[in-house]
Order: sequence, then C-alpha cells, then structure tokens
Amino acid sequence: MIFYRGLEIMAESLKTQEPIAVANFVINLANENKLSVTNLQLQKILFFLQGYTLDKYQVGIVNGTFSKWQYGPVQKNVYRTFRDNGASPITNEYSDAYFDELGQFRTQTPEMKSIDNNVRDVLKSLVLKLLRIPVWKLVDLTHKDPSWCNYKDEIMEYQASDYRNEEIESCFVNNEAELK
Repeated sequence: MIFYRGLEIMAESLKTQEPIAVANFVINLANENKLSVTNLQLQKILFFLQGYTLDKYQVGIVNGTFSKWQYGPVQKNVYRTFRDNGASPITNEYSDAYFDELGQFRTQTPEMKSIDNNVRDVLKSLVLKLLRIPVWKLVDLTHKDPSWCNYKDEIMEYQASDYRNEEIESCFVNNEAELK
C-alpha cells in the first residue's frame, strides 16, 4: 500500500500507458484549467511524471524512453507529434484520423486506460503543480541532475544514451521538494 494525502493506493493499480495518451492527459488538464503547455514544458512534465510513478509505484507511467537532449529529457514520439507547435502552446490533444472499413471518416483520441480513480487524482494534482512551474525552472532542474550534467558533452554531440529508469527516478527524488 502507498499513502498519498491520506489516500490508500495499491501500487499495482498503475498501468503503463502509451506516451501520447499521457501527453493528451497533460494537455487536457492544461486546457481544463486555462493553463498553457508548450512542447518543451510537456516533455519535462512527462519526465517528472515518469520519475514520480517510478518512485511511488515502482512502474513508469510512460511506455517509452526519454532521450537526453540539449534542453533536457525528451520523449521522442511525443516531441515529433507536437513539434510543429514550436514554442507556441499546444491547444489540442492529439487525435488519430482514419477511414473505417465502411469508408467513414473517424477520429480517435488516445487516452489513458485502466487507471484507478485515486491514482488519476494523484496524477492530476501533480500535473497541475508542474504546469504552474516555469518551464525554464523545469529545464534547470533536469540540467542540475547528474543524469544530465555528467553527460553534457555527449548530449551536445548527440551521443548520449537514453535515460535509464533509475536515473529518471533519481532525478525526481532529487528535485521533489522543488516540484511542490
């Protein structure tokens, strides 16, 4: 059992999700709360969410890797999806558009699935806190962590390996006080 703000949560109640579904969760929360989120900010929020879930549930929420880039961690699939926004806020969730077997045009928005409501509430609370932290502070927090600063030369030469889960969790734990 894990306790968070008086809530009793089963660790096994967290299921790993597709990266774009977690990104849509963040974007939707930003929109619902009239907050903006850029691709750079989204990348850092996904990274710290991953660190949080690795620390608290022993499983990452994002089913994917994070690369070490110049401005900190990047989940490449999510980055590519929203890169056309540049530095502008992302205003819409990602949706797949397709024609079904009857030739009808359809859209489907990837969403997080099989998430316990208590866990979802905890994640919402964390995302809302992260959305209110200036993006360059989030970048700075990742840059000060050994998982980034010890590999700066390799990162600048595009030779750095992806983050290991232990590094992601450690970066969250090292910065947890700053993220509240």
